[in-house]
Amino acid sequence: MLDIIRSSFGGEIIHLLSGGRLLRYPDQQPGFVVPSSFADPVKDDVIPLSAINNDNEAALKLPEEKLESGSDSVASSAASTLSSDFVVDWYGTDDPENPRNWSDRRKLLIVAEICFLTFSVYIGSAMYSPGLDQVMAEFDVNNVVALLPLAAYVAAYGVGPMIFAPLSEAPIIGRNWIYIPSLLFFVVLQVPTALVNNIGGFIVIRTITGLVASPPLANGGASIGDVISGKNLSYGLAMWSVAAVCGPVFGPFLGSVFAQIKGWRWTFWALSWISGFAFVVLLFLLPETSEATILQRRARRLRKLTGNNKYTTKAEQEYANMTWGEFAYESFVRPFIITFREPGVFFLNSYTALIYAVMYSWFEAFPLVFVGVHHFNLIQMGLSYFGILIGAVVAAAVFAPPSPPETIFRVALFAAPILPVSLLMFGWSATASVHFIVPILASGLFLLGGYTIFQVVFNYLGMSYPRFLASVFAGNDLFRSCFAAAFPLFAKAMFVNLDRPRFPVAWGSTLLAGISLLMVLIPIVLLALGHRLRARSKYAN
Repeated sequence: MLDIIRSSFGGEIIHLLSGGRLLRYPDQQPGFVVPSSFADPVKDDVIPLSAINNDNEAALKLPEEKLESGSDSVASSAASTLSSDFVVDWYGTDDPENPRNWSDRRKLLIVAEICFLTFSVYIGSAMYSPGLDQVMAEFDVNNVVALLPLAAYVAAYGVGPMIFAPLSEAPIIGRNWIYIPSLLFFVVLQVPTALVNNIGGFIVIRTITGLVASPPLANGGASIGDVISGKNLSYGLAMWSVAAVCGPVFGPFLGSVFAQIKGWRWTFWALSWISGFAFVVLLFLLPETSEATILQRRARRLRKLTGNNKYTTKAEQEYANMTWGEFAYESFVRPFIITFREPGVFFLNSYTALIYAVMYSWFEAFPLVFVGVHHFNLIQMGLSYFGILIGAVVAAAVFAPPSPPETIFRVALFAAPILPVSLLMFGWSATASVHFIVPILASGLFLLGGYTIFQVVFNYLGMSYPRFLASVFAGNDLFRSCFAAAFPLFAKAMFVNLDRPRFPVAWGSTLLAGISLLMVLIPIVLLALGHRLRARSKYAN
């Protein structure tokens, strides 16, 4: 337990403020001897990849004496800079600080904490949607304007990871310095959200809240990848995905309870309690998982212990030799490059975006069906969303990914047709003459297929782009969030304009089913060509 607290955000703060006297690491204890392997300086012919650009890639192949002839060469400068540095690494293959060596119990704890963190911010997206009529009445606005705070929140937590995810890969920052401060801001912002008295302020606060809610939506998968590798990574990502689905499902349910009993503002007080509890737990119980950051802190301690500032790490070397332009590229441009220039990533992101778009469109369809047709109250309507959750849980229980990466698309070939079938079933069973359980089962069937698609995508991306996992997941979240933000704004109009007296959402659902049927082509193409696309990529394994 001490190891967990010591490497947590709160533990790191205590350690720094005490000057290293509290929560000491083993290498700060009396009698510690620096491993002799760390005393070997970096060889002069070792040049970090970050120091190489297109103009001097050939420098790697030249002997040092030839490099010396070009004193202005970036490669030559990098070699001479690193010639006396001592590279800090793990204290052996069984080093207890290496996240891959942590016990299964500790890894499970971290996965559970990441899931809870993801749930506690994802639940805030559509939590107030059951009280939409109350918002419209209080602020005297129409349905589209009342939905803008939801759309702004979802769009903001799609953009946020494109900034926060690459920053979490910098050794001096790591995962927790992104997670914990942003979660604190998230908790605090629920107070003005619950008290705001105009729609403009409501939209602005929700936008900022969505931005600070965003880190776990991409970094969560990267944190799990820090501690779990191989086939077990699939199961960790599966648990994380269930948490991501639970948020949008439990949000409307809890929102419906508070909206009916206490009013729509109380949904945000409830959200502050949930996220506040997450903050208290994670502050001291979520250890840092980034290998680069753990080693960077070790090098910092060794510098202080020995008085030798030459102790460094491979990741520090890479970042130290970057220009500000290169750092900006790595941090803010690379996620967009991977997202839009890698065909496999682009189309898979589009596929998951469609699934999220349909799920958020159902936030508009469910009231039309279960309130308008079956005359549910708000709490009963909130319960109807649990069919979605059951479908995801069943899919998580039976999902077992194959390998190599492209082979996983065989699973998608079975799951993809479920989406259009479930949409047709939902739309055409949403009538007074059919029992309400049928459309609920259809929504669960949709997530049975949709969740499996998620796992195919997440596992393919995780196996194909392990080095840039946070950036890749950030791009995926950007696609999902933008679609999820846009679709609710016109979904109700789509369902209403295509309405038929006995079937209020049938033709709207049929339209979505047609789009999802076309998307079945994506796993078919990637199954056939995915390995070629991956081979051509400079980012993929």
